[in-house]
Amino acid sequence: MAMKIDDILKQMDQLLDDASSFPFTNKKQIDAEQMREYIDTLRYNMPAELQRAKDTEDNKKKIIADANKEAEDIINNAKAKAKEIVAESSLVKQAQAQADEIMATANAEAEETIKTANIKAEQIVLDAIDKDTQIRKLLTDDMDRVLTNAENILTQNLEDVRKTKDAVLAVAAPKNN
Repeated sequence: MAMKIDDILKQMDQLLDDASSFPFTNKKQIDAEQMREYIDTLRYNMPAELQRAKDTEDNKKKIIADANKEAEDIINNAKAKAKEIVAESSLVKQAQAQADEIMATANAEAEETIKTANIKAEQIVLDAIDKDTQIRKLLTDDMDRVLTNAENILTQNLEDVRKTKDAVLAVAAPKNN
């Protein structure tokens, strides 16, 4: 089961919180393999956000297809209505004028429906792209913070080991009196 990115980041924070401390320092030792597993899990879960953007694009296409179908239905209904008026009317010119008006209205409505659907679909796609960008930014910022923190801890731990080594060598060195 895929995990949410926020859950993975919380687990990474928890790993840092639960890490064992080095005595007399504020430095911690983390499980590097566990951290790698979290990073791999993040990589695995990233495509879900991209799939949502694709689904949004598919929804746009469906909205446009539905709008085209609705426009076609409006035009077909207008044609049927126009034929009916001509068949029932003794005044063919009046019927033809009404049919033309209905067709023009139907075409205008169809064009407006398609235009509205395209605008909505474009906005949905732009919103999805914006959301994807925000999620990637948050993920990048959180990963940078976590990895920088881990790097600082490891650097300080290395410095502490060097100081301890120097102290041990100083104690072991013979003293000249």
